[in-house]
Amino acid sequence: MARLNVRLIALIALVLGALASPAWAGPPTEALQGYVTRVLTVLDDPAMREPQNSAARHKAVRAIADEGFDFQEASRRALGPAWNARTPAERARFVELFTGLIDGGYFSKVAGYNGEKISYDTETTTGNESVVPVKVTTKSGKVTPVVFRLVKNAEGRWRVYDAAFEGMSLVTNYRAQFARVLKNGSYQELVTKLEERVEALRKPK
Repeated sequence: MARLNVRLIALIALVLGALASPAWAGPPTEALQGYVTRVLTVLDDPAMREPQNSAARHKAVRAIADEGFDFQEASRRALGPAWNARTPAERARFVELFTGLIDGGYFSKVAGYNGEKISYDTETTTGNESVVPVKVTTKSGKVTPVVFRLVKNAEGRWRVYDAAFEGMSLVTNYRAQFARVLKNGSYQELVTKLEERVEALRKPK
C-alpha cells in the first residue's frame, strides 16, 4: 500500500505542534486551539526533548490526539461506501488499524516542530461540521495554507477528522488507496495490507 504523501504528513504535524492564538475564534477553532496548546506544552518541555524520552513524548502527544482527533469519523470517511457493509466488529478493527496508520505515520512526527508560525483565517461552520483554515509560515517566510475539518459529536465536542494542504487531504488520500485495493480484491485483503503496514510502522527505526 502506498504511503501517504510525506509533505502532507509533515505539514499537518507541524501545524499540530505550532498553532498560535487566533485573532478571532468560534467554538471549533477554540477547541482545536485547546488541543494543540497542550501538544505544544509537551513539545516545549526540555525533558521531553531528550532523545531517551522520545517514547514518552509520543505517548503524551497520542493521549491528547485521542481527545482531539476523531479516529472513527476519519476511518468511516476513509473507507467510504464499504463502511456500511461492515459488521460492528469489522468496523472496530478497521478503526484500530486506521488509527495505527495515523499514529505511526503522523502523530509520531509531530516533534518536527521547528518554530513555524501559524495564523488563522475565519472558520466556516455548517451544522455539525466546520472548516478551520490556517497558514503555516516557516522561518524563511514560506507560507503554506492548511485546512482542518472538524465534526461535533453527540456530546457537543468539536474534534478533527481531516486536514489538507495544496488540495491533498489526509482522508481522501487514504480513501483513494483503499478504493484501489477494494476494486481489485476483497475487504479481507485490505485488512491484511493494513495489518502489514501498521506492523511495519511499529518496528523500531
